[in-house]
Amino acid sequence: MNNRLKFVLLNAVAISLSLVAIAAKHRSVTPPVMPVVTGPTFSNEVVRIFQANCQTCHHPGDIAPFSLMTYADAKEHAFEIKANTTARIMPPWKPVLSCGQFNAPRVLSAEDIATIAKWVNNGAPEGNRADLPTPIDFSSGWILGDPDLVVGNPKPFTPPNDRDEYRCFSMATNQTTDRYVSAIDVHPGDRSTVHHVIAFIDTTGESAAMDKDGSGYQCFGGPGFAITNFASSTLGGWAPGSRPDKLPDNVGFLLPANSRIVLQVHYHPHDLTTKADQTQIAVYYDKVKPAQTMLMLPLVNQTFTIPPGDANHPVTASFTNTLFNAHVWIIAPHMHLLGKNMSVNATMKDGSNACLINISDWDFNWQGVYRYKEPIALPVGTTVSLLAHYDNSEDNPRNPNFPPKAVSWGEQTTDEMCIAFIGVTLDGASPTASSTVSQMGFK
Repeated sequence: MNNRLKFVLLNAVAISLSLVAIAAKHRSVTPPVMPVVTGPTFSNEVVRIFQANCQTCHHPGDIAPFSLMTYADAKEHAFEIKANTTARIMPPWKPVLSCGQFNAPRVLSAEDIATIAKWVNNGAPEGNRADLPTPIDFSSGWILGDPDLVVGNPKPFTPPNDRDEYRCFSMATNQTTDRYVSAIDVHPGDRSTVHHVIAFIDTTGESAAMDKDGSGYQCFGGPGFAITNFASSTLGGWAPGSRPDKLPDNVGFLLPANSRIVLQVHYHPHDLTTKADQTQIAVYYDKVKPAQTMLMLPLVNQTFTIPPGDANHPVTASFTNTLFNAHVWIIAPHMHLLGKNMSVNATMKDGSNACLINISDWDFNWQGVYRYKEPIALPVGTTVSLLAHYDNSEDNPRNPNFPPKAVSWGEQTTDEMCIAFIGVTLDGASPTASSTVSQMGFK
């Protein structure tokens, strides 16, 4: 091969290598073409569903087992989310939809459920982060935002590990004028042991003498002092699964000047290891005096006994409104582990009927205080009735007694209760400090 041919060949090889190098360099700096995402993404549709229906529980530090605040959170649990929303297990909402029109029901629409399913089926894509909405701020630790007052038991209390304990903690509000409360929120210190909490109002200061050092006092069956003020007896309570909700501007609970809040905390140990608890209550005040004061009425039966082996034992209760027209704003059913279902109905004097609430599948772990979208009128002569059923058979996986035994009303978790707390206002009537339930016409 002569020199001229060698030169031509070498030059051709060099040119070819240069072209390959240029092509490789071009490929290295040109970003890959991203596949077009069709269908719902986390950043656009899905996170907005979570914000509206899920994140009040599913954020760090709250009751849900995992957060749904970020894409990484949701991606990890995508198939679990699809399964539970499709089966309507989540979000939890126990009242039957055909009974009572409640404010902000935690119920996904068929469209929302289909959107989540399609998102998961498509591989749960993140989408464009520019589509993300402004995140909800839970930094205060309270769902309703910064409260006006936060109080709690000043000393940690460790409950006994071999029995239920009812402990009352008396806390000063340091309010020198009457205030009206639009909402409360309760944070149990140890959610695994706290069974429920009731916030009583002590207008006389009697509880302070029983809770001298802040460690509380035993208060089985009640707050340990006589409640004489019908207009100011309680601010409500907390049970597993309950979520706080603000009352309308024209309604509030009266918290009298110089009164104390007494938290009755029911501890129910599940094993031999119990933790120190410091439960807190957050209080939100009305900015102006509301036109009506909320009263809490107990619709209750305390005389029943559920026979062992009975899988569908009925228990009833009722009262009649005899003096004043009234309106129902909130309702909170309560049973224990044998509870199966509960319905509450109002029958007017003319025979018409209003369904107040129907929980067809009772779950002790998901209780709530339910506020109506619009208050329900209870004219004079209206009878409010309750019908509940209990399963005291061996087939009830929640039955705490094996073999089953007769169960009656009692404060222990292994006892039972049958009660619906009903929040009402009276039309044209203002209860006084000495008013009783029967004096106000509920018999």
